[in-house]
Amino acid sequence: MPDLRELFLKDKIFAYPTEGVWGIGCNPFSELAVKKLIQLKNRDENKGIIVLAGNLGQIKALTGHLDRDIRIKMEDKWPGPHTWLIPSASNTPKWLLGNTGLLALRVSDHKTVQNLTSELKMPICSTSANISGNAPAKDEEEIRKFFGDKVHIIEGQLGGLSKPTPVQILETEEWIRK
Repeated sequence: MPDLRELFLKDKIFAYPTEGVWGIGCNPFSELAVKKLIQLKNRDENKGIIVLAGNLGQIKALTGHLDRDIRIKMEDKWPGPHTWLIPSASNTPKWLLGNTGLLALRVSDHKTVQNLTSELKMPICSTSANISGNAPAKDEEEIRKFFGDKVHIIEGQLGGLSKPTPVQILETEEWIRK
């Protein structure tokens, strides 16, 4: 079996189970990897990509600029199936941001995500495992149907959600997806 961290650092794309749907992702700090992911999904570049962590320490560099009260509000929903859109820090890679300039972050309580990010020693970027506009893959067979051998599949079970995680703007509390 190939070393996951080595594949990750070589800009490979991964498929993995999350709280509600299968996701695909890659190294969020590699512009090449994120562009490959966007092209593979036929995704609009202006949508931005979620950065998914298994613990708060993995996203400290992306949230350190936020004031204490807003971090407390954000962390109140984590770890768990909640994605926040936060103001980006000056060091946030632009390829992660949508046209809003906000960064999508989630700290997951899903064991496969926690194990994966722990093994990689960093967060991953995450989006549903589908070709844009189609329903997310329900299992490994559908992932292979959508993407062939262009993704490395991480085995595991989906969490209990029946849909992708909710998305909310941190500062205004406006819901983007419930």
